[in-house]
Order: sequence, then structure tokens, then C-alpha cells
Amino acid sequence: MWQPARALALVGTTVALIAASQGTAASSAQTSTDYVVGSLGVPGVDTGLVLTKGRRVTVTATGTVCQGTGYCTTPAGTSLVDTKDSPYAAGFVLPGAPAYGLVARIGTGSWMQVGTGPVRIRGTGDLVFAFNDDWFPDNTGSFTVTVTYAHGAATQASEPCTPGNGYGDTNHEHAGPPGQNKDAGGGNNGKPHR
Repeated sequence: MWQPARALALVGTTVALIAASQGTAASSAQTSTDYVVGSLGVPGVDTGLVLTKGRRVTVTATGTVCQGTGYCTTPAGTSLVDTKDSPYAAGFVLPGAPAYGLVARIGTGSWMQVGTGPVRIRGTGDLVFAFNDDWFPDNTGSFTVTVTYAHGAATQASEPCTPGNGYGDTNHEHAGPPGQNKDAGGGNNGKPHR
């Protein structure tokens, strides 16, 4: 027997489920952005992408960088070189990780190996990539890094930035050798470049 109240409830439930599934699909939409990471300084590129606490982004990378010796690597780098021992004072960006590979840092955190990925990383702050080397002036080439994230996992706070050669660029909060995160007193009156 036909029961209008039951039929109406069934239609209402079906419409609510369809609306909810569309909302879920929209909220889980992925954004992918490509960045070119140079091999001539630290950092190679400050993405301007700020990661949200507790959320993850996925990183993949391609490309080739060649050192002055003619030895070329992918973002995976090579374990044939001991990155804990360097004749240069600054040393490798991330000692212990493969030489000449892709590394990343979030905010003021430690550098981490990325390689070719896919690697899921999380943290809070600005996402920066670099080439894991100890002597930058003789390099050629770059890596193309793709960062993929769900809505709400990150925001593009500023345009990607490649700050000169990475050493002594006092107008950038993120310039300088590994671990130097703050403006050295020049540039923008101690304010970060954005």
C-alpha cells in the first residue's frame, strides 16, 4: 500500500545523501602545484606554501642536476658520496642524506630527505626545497617538484621565491646557509620577504 509519508522520507534521505557526497567530493579536491628547484643555492626555492598543522602534503620530483665534475643525479641523489664529510665549511644541507638529491624543510624545522617521492610530509609553516650539496657554484640543472594537497592542508601565502645565491641575502627571512632562518638585519628592516 502507498504510504506518502514514508515515500517523502525516503526521497528526503536520498537527496541529503547525494548532497553530502557532493560536499565530500568538493572538500577532498586535490591541488597540485609545480616548483622549479635550482641547484645554485640554499634554499633552492621557498614555495610560499604554508602547511597547516596536522595536515599532509605529497611531494614528487623529477629532473637532473649536474655537478661541476660532470656527475649528474636525479632528486634521489646518490649514496656514493659521504655527506657527513665535506671540505667546505658549510657542509651539505642535510648530512647523512644522499648527496645531490632533493631535501625539504617546513618552517624552522629540520631538513628532511624527499628524493623522487612520492613522500608524504607534514608540519606547520613555510615549505622550502633545496639541493643537498656542499658547493653550489659549479652546478647546472634543476628539479621540478610537484606538491599535492587537499583543501585546507596548505595555503599559498606568497609567490615562490628564489633568493639569489642563498648566502647573505639579508632581504629574505629564509635566505642563507642551512639553519639560518632570520633576516640578518638589512633588507626589509628585519621583516620577512613576502
